[in-house]
Amino acid sequence: MFKQGDYIIYSCRGVCLIDEIKEKTIDNKKNMYYIMHPINIKNSIIMTPVDNDKVKMRLIMKQEKAEDIIVTLLDNINIPRISDKKIRERVYSRILKEGNPNELVEIINVLIEEENEKRIEGRKQSATDEKYLEKAKELLFTELSVSLGVEIEQIKQRVEAILDEKF
Repeated sequence: MFKQGDYIIYSCRGVCLIDEIKEKTIDNKKNMYYIMHPINIKNSIIMTPVDNDKVKMRLIMKQEKAEDIIVTLLDNINIPRISDKKIRERVYSRILKEGNPNELVEIINVLIEEENEKRIEGRKQSATDEKYLEKAKELLFTELSVSLGVEIEQIKQRVEAILDEKF
């Protein structure tokens, strides 16, 4: 169980701060609920049962892990590409829902590499791939920002510089 003041990853909503944990009665059932807000969505509050197993929730990564994730952006891993659009959409949607930082790095690397290849060929990246790339960056950069205790703009600049150097 998380505690008040914890930063957690709440599915595809990203980093949330648990504001309180309290008992609520909904539909005549008493249950304990996390009441939290996503740090990058203003005026949004999420209330979910503490025992909710339908949504992925985990503590944000530790500072050391965040530094390791940034270093992995430089790795030239041979990530398999998914050419079938339906399978790709299913896989990328699952990754975004789970918010695993290693997998987010993989999506970012693959989509930026493909974007660069298409640019060289005079083509554009699909709107769907652009959407997945932006969402993966948003989820990863927000978590890195909180884990490292720096503004998200600093993370964006640092990561973009790494990616520019790599690609």
